[in-house]
Amino acid sequence: MSLHPSSLSAAAHGHSAPLLPARAFSPRRLIPATGAALAASLVGVLAIRALAVSGASNTSRFSPLHPASVISLTIVGVLLASATCLWLNRTSPRPIAAFRSVALAVLPLSFIPDAAIWLTAHYPQTRAATVLPLMAMHILVAIVCIVALPRLGQANTTA
Repeated sequence: MSLHPSSLSAAAHGHSAPLLPARAFSPRRLIPATGAALAASLVGVLAIRALAVSGASNTSRFSPLHPASVISLTIVGVLLASATCLWLNRTSPRPIAAFRSVALAVLPLSFIPDAAIWLTAHYPQTRAATVLPLMAMHILVAIVCIVALPRLGQANTTA
């Protein structure tokens, strides 16, 4: 019988729950981590929005920059990132590293709707001064989630 910590069962450590893989997310810690990521993301995207609206002339008819759009889509994005963390906990041997890779791979895909808005000029006042801030918001939320969710939501690996 090996006495290496990785070979000992959860019961031997006095834990009733199974041990999470190394560098995994803790569902319990992920809840406040998601709240922190959401708060930081909202502050950031609303600041970007304020700069975009103050710098551009008459953006009131460009609905993607309306506060309700910015807030609701930021909430959806952060919750999807958090759900991805939980999914990767179940499907990946290295969920934190996998999350960072997935987030970086998905970021360029998140620009597709913004590019479509820009190319089609679907909304009034569609121009670089209104679309580039949307792309900056995607980058900000991605950075916040890539940093905050693993750092604050990581399982305690010390016994």
